[in-house]
Amino acid sequence: MKNKTKVLSIVLVIVTLLSLVSIPASAAIGYPMAVTIYYKNESGAQVAPTHTETIDAAATTKPSWTSPTVSGYVLKDSGDSIVTYSMLDKYFPASNYVRNGTGTYTVYYTDQGSKTVNYVYNHNNSKCAESKTVTGKIGSSYTIYSPSITGYKPSSSSVSGTFTSLTSTSVVRYSERSYTISYNANGGSGAPSSQTKWYFKDLTLSSTTPTRTGYDFVGWGLSSGSTSASYSPGGKYTSNISRTLYAVWSPLTYTVSYNANGGTGAPASQTKTYGVTLTLSSTTPTRSGYDFVGWGTSSTSTSASYQPGGSYTSNSGRTLYAIWKSNAPTTYTVSYNANGGSGAPASQTKTHGVTLTLSSTTPTRSGYSFLGWSTSSSATSASYSAGGSYTTNASVTLYAVWSCNHSFTKINYITGCDWEEICNTCGKVISTGTTHGPYSYGDWSYYSTSQHRRTKDCDYGDFSTYEYGSHTKTTEYEQYSSTQHKYYSYCATCSSMIGSASYEAHNFTSTTSGGKTISVCGDCGYTKETVQTYTVSYNANGGSGAPSSQTKTYGVTLTLSSVTPTRSGYTFVGWGTSSASTSASYYAGGSYGGNASITLYAIWSCPHSATTQTFITSCDWQRVCNNCGAITSTGTTHGPYTYSAWEYYSMSQHMRYKSCDHGDYSVAQYQGHSLSTKFEQYTDSQHKYYSYCSECDSIVGSKNTEAHSFTSTERGGSIIYTCSECGYSYSVKKTYTVTFNANGGVSAPSSQTKIHGETLTLSTAIPSREGYDFMGWSTSSSATSASYAAGGSYTSDANITLYAIWEKTIFTVSYNANGGNGAPASQTKTIGETLTISTVQPTRTNYAFMGWATSSTATAPEYYGGESYSADASVTLYAVWVERNYDFSVSGLEVTPNEVLQYESVNVYFRIDSWDRNLAYSDIPVEVLLNGSAIYSTTVDIAAYGVKYVDFNLNVGASEGEQTLVARVNWSDHNNETRTGNNSVSTTFQVKKAIETSVEQVAVSGEYIEGMDVISSFYVRNEGSSDVTPSDNLTFTFKVYSTEGTVFEQTKTVVIPANGTNIVYFKWTVPWGSAGTAYWCNGTVSASAGEQNTNNNSTEFAIVSASLPTSTTPNTRYEEKPPASYNPMVTAPTEKAGSASWNEWVYENGSFVLKNYGITVTSDNPVIAPSSGCETAVKDGGGWKMGSGYGVSISWRPTVRAMSGKTMPASSAYTGVQSVYATFPEYSYSLGAGRYDTLENVGGVYMFKSNTDADKNERIHFIPVYVTDGQYSVSVSASYIWTPAGMITATRNASVTIDGTIYDDWYQG
Repeated sequence: MKNKTKVLSIVLVIVTLLSLVSIPASAAIGYPMAVTIYYKNESGAQVAPTHTETIDAAATTKPSWTSPTVSGYVLKDSGDSIVTYSMLDKYFPASNYVRNGTGTYTVYYTDQGSKTVNYVYNHNNSKCAESKTVTGKIGSSYTIYSPSITGYKPSSSSVSGTFTSLTSTSVVRYSERSYTISYNANGGSGAPSSQTKWYFKDLTLSSTTPTRTGYDFVGWGLSSGSTSASYSPGGKYTSNISRTLYAVWSPLTYTVSYNANGGTGAPASQTKTYGVTLTLSSTTPTRSGYDFVGWGTSSTSTSASYQPGGSYTSNSGRTLYAIWKSNAPTTYTVSYNANGGSGAPASQTKTHGVTLTLSSTTPTRSGYSFLGWSTSSSATSASYSAGGSYTTNASVTLYAVWSCNHSFTKINYITGCDWEEICNTCGKVISTGTTHGPYSYGDWSYYSTSQHRRTKDCDYGDFSTYEYGSHTKTTEYEQYSSTQHKYYSYCATCSSMIGSASYEAHNFTSTTSGGKTISVCGDCGYTKETVQTYTVSYNANGGSGAPSSQTKTYGVTLTLSSVTPTRSGYTFVGWGTSSASTSASYYAGGSYGGNASITLYAIWSCPHSATTQTFITSCDWQRVCNNCGAITSTGTTHGPYTYSAWEYYSMSQHMRYKSCDHGDYSVAQYQGHSLSTKFEQYTDSQHKYYSYCSECDSIVGSKNTEAHSFTSTERGGSIIYTCSECGYSYSVKKTYTVTFNANGGVSAPSSQTKIHGETLTLSTAIPSREGYDFMGWSTSSSATSASYAAGGSYTSDANITLYAIWEKTIFTVSYNANGGNGAPASQTKTIGETLTISTVQPTRTNYAFMGWATSSTATAPEYYGGESYSADASVTLYAVWVERNYDFSVSGLEVTPNEVLQYESVNVYFRIDSWDRNLAYSDIPVEVLLNGSAIYSTTVDIAAYGVKYVDFNLNVGASEGEQTLVARVNWSDHNNETRTGNNSVSTTFQVKKAIETSVEQVAVSGEYIEGMDVISSFYVRNEGSSDVTPSDNLTFTFKVYSTEGTVFEQTKTVVIPANGTNIVYFKWTVPWGSAGTAYWCNGTVSASAGEQNTNNNSTEFAIVSASLPTSTTPNTRYEEKPPASYNPMVTAPTEKAGSASWNEWVYENGSFVLKNYGITVTSDNPVIAPSSGCETAVKDGGGWKMGSGYGVSISWRPTVRAMSGKTMPASSAYTGVQSVYATFPEYSYSLGAGRYDTLENVGGVYMFKSNTDADKNERIHFIPVYVTDGQYSVSVSASYIWTPAGMITATRNASVTIDGTIYDDWYQG
């Protein structure tokens, strides 16, 4: 049978060879390929247009195709962003003559998730930043960081999660940042409560001020050691930072003064600081004839209360008086010392109070002159002369004072040119000098506004100075602008400007020529040129509304104004050059070409529309134009007339005659009287009156009498009364009224009358006013000093109102410490004023100041510091004292329950006692400390001998273990209490760790094959803020079960850092014979005591076991034609390293260590070799060259090792290689059944299974005869390698070179 097959094969080879001969070897071979690329979602639906294109598969450079962006989708595999030629599923026909191939590829898209975060202000929900949107594949994670906004704090610094839906939205809210301003009384008490400062608002600090005995509050500082205030109560705090402000205190000071009390030399005053002992001055006064005994508190003290250098502890100011004891000696000794000379006089005795005449004997000293005597041996002038007087009541030694005669001197040179003359006797420098020259001089330079200077250097180099000279000033001008130049004083010697420059207008001189004016400044020479202009003025010439003047430029014709004037009754004709012109030379809007200024006068035409008739002679008249005065007509009318005088005719009329002057006309005229009333003096009380006509000079009717109608005028202190009708008059002396106004008081004196020129004695009566003293009288109600006294003189000749002048009565409020010290200074008030009682409090040992009362024996206060005193009376206020026991205690501290979990709450309860039986206290500070840090503070008001209970709940937070709680009362001032050891109490309680966990399955891809080892892994999250360590015994149980029961169960201890996540995994075996069985895998972390949410402590997933798929390829070595799916251009699969890595927290040596584990399959490639029957195979470099139709063997030993840079895990964390298979190019490397080979593990080496078609059942795979020459690659994959990160597969390729076929060997043979 084998021989027949061989013959047939030879025949086929010959037929094939004959077919190939018909094609020239040099012909160009192209491979057209129709490329189709589909774009689909995971459901297989098309999401983008299919791309089709025909390419040349034989081309050297292959094209590639960019996948389109599809809205709402992302690429399932990011490697599909560009489809390359190698990624196509390619097919070529088996025939060498049909070369139209196809290439297809499907790009899959998966749903795109979208997450949007909106950013809003919490107070009004308005947008505060642009929204952020991220997209990604469903199931992938995202983190969106919140933007930073000045002054605001986000509710979350970032938003993280996993894309679970197509779109989702979150909101981050921004709240204005706030800061806490706390106050520390810093040794005092009464600090204000804490305040909250908001970022965008200045904080007005509390106006509450603390107090401290013996100190003045200065303000608030930044540290407890501050000596000056950075902030004041009620001031502004602008910094955006939390801070504790500390009270800054200034101790009270007191002045201790000294009075020499008859002596001299008292020490200067000293300042005593509160609470600090003052060391009194050690200076002692003196007093002739007395010994100083010490200091007393009174000028009459006889015994000393204090000594110089002694201690003064009283916190009060005081004057200390010197205490003296008489000790005046009877006599004193005056001794003489020649002080370097000889012949001093003998000592003398001075009697107390008696002047001593000093000795006239004078000592001598060679080279010196005697000047007199002094009380000091080093004196240079005498205080006493020989034979002079000594009056001091004290013993003394007088030293001779000498003056050297400088009889012998010498010259010493100090430097090159400087010398000094020294006395040989006393060594004194008598004179100095310098000999210099010749000199070299520098250039003159500016020195001051009056001088310049130059250097003057001695040519020997040992002397250098300046020589000064006065400036020689000239005035310089410089052009500055078209209107100004600047000028300044200039010294040519030093080439400098002296002082500052000034500015003034140019001093132009102008000349005109050819229509241009050239102006030259006579100072700076600035020149400007202007074209000459002329003014055309307009005169309305009796009218109004003449145009404004115009400017005419030289040589340029001017268009006259079109404005025309107006004149009532006239018509405007035009313009003339004279006011008398009757015809126009120019017209409105016309041209003016003259090069000269001119005034144009309006020319008017009169229409004589209004005229007036006037008489020329007796009866002749003429009519004249009212506008221009022209005579328009003439005529004659009788007249004028001559009239006779009026004469009395009757009681009602008088008459006269009217005659024409020409004698041609005469007539009588009658007219009613023009009456007026006339008056005549008659008696002192009456006058006569009658009607009188002035025109006819006649009394009309009879005369009557009536009383005078007087008016008065003042003249020289008299009032003259005159009758306004008849003129009768008489005079009287003037009087004045002095009126008194009590001006707020009562009982003002009655008014007084003063006669002109006489002195008035003012009333001695004085008004009264409650709370005021009468000071006198003034002419103003608002005067503050009196102008007149009661009973005084008033001499002015004028009416006057005198106002009482009042001065408020001064009421004194005095304070008596009533057995204590430090009473406030007296205060004063006036009527109606409200006085604020002094807030200065006196002190008294072991007593508490309660307030003030008007009796020294009062037990309850009537007034308190800061209250108002409004009584209009002087008063002495006495301090009211109550015996004080300043003592607080805290006790009974209880914490319930005594043992809690983290973040749970406990109740804190304790008692505060006041042991003062008399006084109640307010705002006593209470604080609670947890492990040394203040966690609670309040103040309590407590009655005398009272009790307060403090009760609050405390969330223990993340604290763990034994906690120490301390309650304190009045701690900042407890050292001033009667007892100091009862202000604090402590206790302890236990906080147990609260473990809050959740579980999540690690998603892995891989089949669960019966009989194989697998790894199931989970993430366990620690949602608490404390580490979970081995001592917490947190366990994780993994259980695999089916309906038949449990097949695997294991429990491990888990460790997790605070707020962290750890991985836990289990290695187990899928039972044999279980294919098709459903199993449930359950992972559960143990619930801890007090865990709030146990619903997320467990997770479960289901699997279905399967059989391991195996495959054996058919024997295709002698197939005549390739299958339809054969693609000679197929490329081997990309090699895969087969790696996985993961992180795991472990607890070592008391701390957490993050381990980075990783494994990979060895990089050694499988070994491919020709079968033993292929005798024609040859080594080709590192590989083999052989013909198709023969078999090849594979041997590969894939092992697992540590991944580079990672730690190799224990074997419990991974499985070995559990299955190896090979794929082949003739099947396009397909994993379809019968298209790949499952390899067998032979002694740790994976090989082909025994081939029954091969000689001796050799473990080989036959290469089909139809495989074309070139590389023949077998791809081998090691799979089912499980890790906590999932299952991995490693792929390696091994190749031989095909050159010919098995038929070639037989044909040649």
